[in-house]
Amino acid sequence: MLIDDTPARARQGVDILLLSASNYPALPIYPYAFVQVSALAARHGLTTARLDLLGTPKEAWRTTLHAALERASPRLIGIHLRQLDSIFIWNYADYDLPGAPPVRRNSYWPFHDTAQLITILRELTDCPIMLGGFGFTTRTPDLLERLQPDFGVTGEPDEVLEHLDDVLANRDVARIANLAHRSGDGYALTPRVFLPPADHTEYTDAVLDDLLDFYGPRRVIGPDADVHVAVEIQRGCPYRCYFCTEPMVKGRRHHVRDLDAVMADITFLADRGVSRVWLVCSEINVGSNGLLFEMAARMRKLNHGRRQPVSWTCYLLPNPPLERSEIRTLLESRFEPSWNQFGSYHDENLKRTRVPYRARHAIRAQVDWLEEDQAFRRERGLPEPTRRLDMFLGNTYATPETVSATLRTVSELRLAERFDDSLITRATRVFDLGDGLIEDTSTGAYSVGPNGRLDEVDLVHPTFSYPTALVEVLGSARAVDELFAYAEKTFLSRAYRTRLDWPAFLVRHTGEEQLARWCDLLRHTPHPPGEDEAAGAVRALLAADGGRTLLGRLRRNTPGPPEGAPARENDGRLARALVELVVGTEPERTGAVLAAIGLTGYWDERAARTAYDVCAGLAARFATVEAAREAARTAAGPDDPALPLLAVEYCLYDNNVLLRPDWSRVLFDA
Repeated sequence: MLIDDTPARARQGVDILLLSASNYPALPIYPYAFVQVSALAARHGLTTARLDLLGTPKEAWRTTLHAALERASPRLIGIHLRQLDSIFIWNYADYDLPGAPPVRRNSYWPFHDTAQLITILRELTDCPIMLGGFGFTTRTPDLLERLQPDFGVTGEPDEVLEHLDDVLANRDVARIANLAHRSGDGYALTPRVFLPPADHTEYTDAVLDDLLDFYGPRRVIGPDADVHVAVEIQRGCPYRCYFCTEPMVKGRRHHVRDLDAVMADITFLADRGVSRVWLVCSEINVGSNGLLFEMAARMRKLNHGRRQPVSWTCYLLPNPPLERSEIRTLLESRFEPSWNQFGSYHDENLKRTRVPYRARHAIRAQVDWLEEDQAFRRERGLPEPTRRLDMFLGNTYATPETVSATLRTVSELRLAERFDDSLITRATRVFDLGDGLIEDTSTGAYSVGPNGRLDEVDLVHPTFSYPTALVEVLGSARAVDELFAYAEKTFLSRAYRTRLDWPAFLVRHTGEEQLARWCDLLRHTPHPPGEDEAAGAVRALLAADGGRTLLGRLRRNTPGPPEGAPARENDGRLARALVELVVGTEPERTGAVLAAIGLTGYWDERAARTAYDVCAGLAARFATVEAAREAARTAAGPDDPALPLLAVEYCLYDNNVLLRPDWSRVLFDA
C-alpha cells in the first residue's frame, strides 16, 4: 500500500516517492531505509510516500507504479537498493544444494529487478530518479553506469536531503557530500563522509501503518508477534572481517546513537503494541559490554508494569565474554541473543577470517547462553524454541583441520543434542572491500547471472568462492556441499536421529519368524532393574499376547491408535526398544563383534557415544561401511550371527555412518 506522511500535502504532491524492488522473498524485511529517509526528510520539511513492490507480481508493476505516481506526484523518486543478492550460494547454484533451506533457486535478482523498475518508471514519468542503499553503496560506480539514474547517494543521504532543492536544480552540487550526479557523459561523485546515527526520533504513525500493512498486524503486535522492528542504536564498525562490507559502507568509526532517542523510538513502538525490536547495526558490544547493560537497564524500566512488554535483540560478539549472572540479568530484561555465524571453533581459521574473537570465546558464549536460556525458560514454564546451530564452516580459509577440530569440539561438548537442526554456510559471497578481491578468494571466485555462470567475475552479480583447501580434497564444490549437508544433520544437530524410522529398520533387518523367536526368548528372559519406559512398554505388550499385536503393528509400519504423529513416534520408540532388548539377550557375543570393528564397549555406552565418536572410530579402521560390515561378519562367525550383526546395523543406522576416504580426511582429519 502507498502511504504518505501528510495526506493533505500528498494530494498536491509529495517531495519524494520511495520505492524498493530489492526485498528478499525468503526473509521479507520492511525497508528500514524507508523509516530513516522519511524521518530525515521530515527534518528538512520534505514529505515522503513509500512503496515496496514485494508481493506485487511483475506483470502488475506498471499498473501499480502508475497509480502510485498519480497519487503521489513526486518531485523525486528514491529507489532503495538494499542488497545486490542474498549472499547465500543456495539461491544461485546450478543444482539443488543438499541441505539447503527451502528457497527457490535462481529467483532473487535485486539488481535486475531494479533495472526493470527504472525502465518502467522512465516510460511512465519524467520525474528524476535517485538510487541509494547499502547494496548501491558497495558498487556505486558500476551501478551508476549500468542503471543510469539521475542521481545516486553513497552512504548516508543527510546532506542530500538538506539541500534537495539544489540537487534537483543541479546547483552547487559539488559541496553536497555523498552525492552522485551526472557530469558530461558520466557521473561525478562528491566527497564521501560517514555520518553518525540520528539524534532524533524516526518512527511516525504513518510509517508504522506502512510497516503494519507490509507484515500484517498479527506478526508485529502482541505476544505472538514474530517480527522484530528495527531501531538503530549504533553505526560503523572498526573490525575488518574479510566477508563483511559494513565498515566500507558505514565507516570504520563506531558511533553510538543518543540512547534517549533510541528509547523514544522504542517507547513509541511499544505504546502502539509492537512487542519485539531489533537494535541495529553491527554487534552491540564492540569493545565492551557497557552499552549492552545500559540498554538492559533501560528496557527493564520501559517494561516495568507494561501490560505488553517488549522483547529486544541485537547481534552480539562472543568477546568480551559475559558471566552467567550477567547473561541471566540480560534474559530478565527480555533480551533475545543473536550471533552472526561463527566461522569455526578453530583459532587459526578465525584469525585468518579476521574476526575479533577466538574459539574459546565462541564456545563459551554458545554453551553459557544456551544453558542459561534453557534454565530461564524452565523456571518460568516458557516453551523451548526450535534451535538451529548455524556455522560458516565453508569460509574461504576452511581446511580439513578446521572442520574436524570444530566437529570434535561439538562432539566433546555434546552440543549437537541441543539443536534441532543445523545450517552450514558453504561458500563466501565475495566483495571488494576497497582494495580489490582478497587474494584467497580471487582464485576460485565466479559470478552468476540469471542465465548461469558468467565468463568473468562481476561483483554486481552474485559472486562466490568455495574454500580452496576443501575443494582440493573433495574434488569439487558440489562435493563440499554434499559433505556439509551430511555434517549438518549428523554431527551438528539431532536432525538425523529425529527422522529415523525404526519400524522400517525392523522390516529391513529382521525376518518375521526370526523376530517372533527373539520375542519369545525375550519373554522368558529376566529383565534388569532400571529399564526405561519404552522397554517396559515392550515387555508389557509381549506378556499380554506374546507380542502378536506389537509385531503386527510394527512390521506393517503403520501407526496404531491414536492416529497421527504421536502414534508414529510411539511406534518408533517401541521398535527401537524392541531391537535393543533382543540384542541385549546376547551381550557377550555382541560386545565381541563390536570390539572387533573398533567399537569396544559401544553397546553398553551407546547413549554416551555421539555420532561423531562412532563415525570417527570406524573411519580410523575402514574405508567403507561395507568393509566394516564384512569385518563384523567375520568376527561373528558361522554360529547364528544374526543378533550381533543386528547390533552392528543398529549402530550404523543410529549414527548415520557413511564412510568415504575423501570425507574422512575432512571430517576426522584422518
